[in-house]
Amino acid sequence: MTGLDRYAPLADEATAAVQRREAQYPTLIEAGKLSADQAAQEIRVWRAIAADWRWVVTLECVKAEPATLTEKVEALEESTRRAERAMRRAFAASDSSVKGAWAQDMPMAEMTARYGDATAPFFTEWERYWCFADLLDWYRRDLPCSDRPGVAHYVDQHIRRDRAKRIAA
Repeated sequence: MTGLDRYAPLADEATAAVQRREAQYPTLIEAGKLSADQAAQEIRVWRAIAADWRWVVTLECVKAEPATLTEKVEALEESTRRAERAMRRAFAASDSSVKGAWAQDMPMAEMTARYGDATAPFFTEWERYWCFADLLDWYRRDLPCSDRPGVAHYVDQHIRRDRAKRIAA
C-alpha cells in the first residue's frame, strides 16, 4: 500500500476503459462506425490515462505512449458525458422501488440492503460516472487556468513524507 491506494478505483476504471475499447473497437471499425485511426488514438490516450493512475496508486512508472493533457481532458469529457447518459438510462430502467427510494434520498447502502440486486445496474453506472468525473477533475487541475494542485503534487508530497519517515527510522 502506498497511502495513495484510495485512488485505486480511479486506476481500475481507467484500466477498464482501455479494456472496453480494445474489446469493442474492432467490431465498431468493421461495422464502419469508427475509423481505425480514431480507435487507435482513443486507445493511446486511455492507455496514457491508465498508466498515470497506476503510477498514482503504485508509485511505479508504467510505460505507455504519451498523450497531451488536452487529449486526456477531451477523452474524459466525452467519457463523462457517455457515463452520465448510461447512468440516466440505468436509472430510468430501474425498478420503481429503487426510483422511489432514490427520490426519498435513501442512503445507497440502505437501498442496497433493502432492494439488493435491483440496485446493481444503476449503482454500477453511478460509480462509473463518478470515477470519470473525478478523473476529469484531477486532470483539469493541471490546466494552466487552474489554481488547484494536480495529482502529481500529492504524489510528490507522499513520496517526500515516505522518504522522510524512512530516513527518520
